[in-house]
Amino acid sequence: MSVRSVSRNMFPLLLVLLIGQPFAFAQVDYTREEYDRFQSAVNADLASREDAIVEFIKSNQSSLVPHAVKSYVQLLLDYRNKGQWQKVVSAGDKFLAIQPEDINALNITAYGAFQVQQFAKAARYWEKVYRQKPDPQFAPYIARSYIELKNEEKVIEYGEKACAELAPKDCYDILGELIRIYASRTQWSKAAEYANKAIAGFDAASKGAQTSDRDWKAYINQQKAVAHAVLGRQAAEGQRWNTAISNYQKALSLHSNPALNGEAFYFIGMGRWKQKRLDPAMEAFGRGSVQRGAPHARRCRQYLETLYKSTHNDSLAGIEEFIERVSRRRR
Repeated sequence: MSVRSVSRNMFPLLLVLLIGQPFAFAQVDYTREEYDRFQSAVNADLASREDAIVEFIKSNQSSLVPHAVKSYVQLLLDYRNKGQWQKVVSAGDKFLAIQPEDINALNITAYGAFQVQQFAKAARYWEKVYRQKPDPQFAPYIARSYIELKNEEKVIEYGEKACAELAPKDCYDILGELIRIYASRTQWSKAAEYANKAIAGFDAASKGAQTSDRDWKAYINQQKAVAHAVLGRQAAEGQRWNTAISNYQKALSLHSNPALNGEAFYFIGMGRWKQKRLDPAMEAFGRGSVQRGAPHARRCRQYLETLYKSTHNDSLAGIEEFIERVSRRRR
């Protein structure tokens, strides 16, 4: 399940709130001819209304311009409400070429750009919104755009702002990405900080209407498994073996793939070895050694051989049968 398929349903409907109250005329500073052109522009048929309003705004400086701007923003909202995302983007781009800082048009166009997977444009426009209105409600939009663009530094910048303000259930997908980034950099304390938040978020999050129960459960279990593996790894780095073993066992109970299994069995084996529980240590190493392609599989095999020889008169006789037997056991 992609981040996008989860997060599209998470955007709150802020657009109308940004429109504000109707503009009031401060003074009458336009001619009858200008007023007629204004009426002609805002009431033009849909095929020509965009260009008509844009042309009016470009060629006038009277108090009618804010009304023309509001009419254009309403047109963008109409496209948005009909799900006409490509029209949102093309019309928004056209308008922003002459009104590049209009916060309402920026926000609506960014939303449309996200829907049609123009993530660079979505991020650029939403960052302009955020600079004008540094409200944490916009940070998740930007973070999710940069997740799609695989820009880790920007994900960290806006993801941390978002998750500092939102409840974990409202930014669980961003928390999952922060976990991944910090784990890939072996910054286990930071990764564990977000893992703790994410576990609570995953339990409370609501699935999107287009996501099946089966897919949602698989996604949540996988993400929780990664979070528990990170907590296990942080504990192992600090040689807190009971905590490490407990978290890796939870990870194994939630999701299975060779890389995760290999890591979990390796650190469970190390923990049991440090606790001088050699039989459980050998079992864990044996099970980890058969995780094909897993980075920890080779080390599991090496430590298994060391322990096996220490308990079998310095011989490896029967080790393959031992591995086959323990590998059949359920987690």
